[in-house]
Amino acid sequence: MRFLRAVLVPAGLLALLGAALALRPDGLREAALYATQNPAGLLAALAAYTAAFGLRALAWRPLASGGVPASRLFSLVMAALFLNHATPAKAGDLVRVYGLVRTGMAWSGAAASVALARLADLAGLLVVLGCFWPFAGGARWDLLAVPAAVAALATLVLLLFSRSRRLPLPGPLAAARRSLREVRPRALLTATGLAALAWVLEAGILVYVLRALGVEVSLAGAVAATCFAVLVTAVPLAPGGLGTYEAGMVLVLAGLGVPAGTAFAAAAVSHALKYLYALGAAPFAAAEGAASLRERSKDGRRTGADEARVEV
Repeated sequence: MRFLRAVLVPAGLLALLGAALALRPDGLREAALYATQNPAGLLAALAAYTAAFGLRALAWRPLASGGVPASRLFSLVMAALFLNHATPAKAGDLVRVYGLVRTGMAWSGAAASVALARLADLAGLLVVLGCFWPFAGGARWDLLAVPAAVAALATLVLLLFSRSRRLPLPGPLAAARRSLREVRPRALLTATGLAALAWVLEAGILVYVLRALGVEVSLAGAVAATCFAVLVTAVPLAPGGLGTYEAGMVLVLAGLGVPAGTAFAAAAVSHALKYLYALGAAPFAAAEGAASLRERSKDGRRTGADEARVEV
């Protein structure tokens, strides 16, 4: 099953690109020509996409105690991005937790910070959607009601969990509760604001793809389409968000007057670009893995030296 997922995602993306080519062969050829003639635009879109992950690292920092450098958090975010796309199971958050533990943070605190960072990222996404949805022609607010209710419920559960002083809990859960209690509301608000800016920057990929296809859509429309497509993939209907990402994006773009075939092509190409970008983050995962192996080797040598002293 895991091997099937690892193969299915790239194969599915190729199938979606093939369908987009069948629907808009001229448009995709023009887009390829546009990319060769305007490489600076593609580089700018990728730079904005990279900056989005930089903002997510900054958003994570006030939630992670111990003063972990932002550069270290950025490396963990990028390593998690690669692993979430390249491995059969989404191991990214586990890597983020383990990376913090390697800096000396307790497992409970590391897990709590990753959970809060995820919650802030979702809250930032919903804030951006709420702000841009009216300007993007969105009239169906019911599409945002359920995820907003889920985010509010998750926030309430974490709040009640962190404040439940009298509820007896086993050691690890009690430690996680203490870690959550130590996070100030201001830190969570800061993280949510930075995450919201990250989602706006992430729309740069779609803006470039739409221009390459010869379609003019407002920034608000591109942001709303990007955020809604990502929101739809939160429902695990298919591995890698295959089909669900495209469906969410087509729904918004079609509402903005973009022809269905062109909207599908834009969704498939932007999805493929993000997937290739994630695979390009492999050096960060390799660096994290190499650092972990070095630390284990040092610990092993230190343990051996201690045992030798005891024997002497």
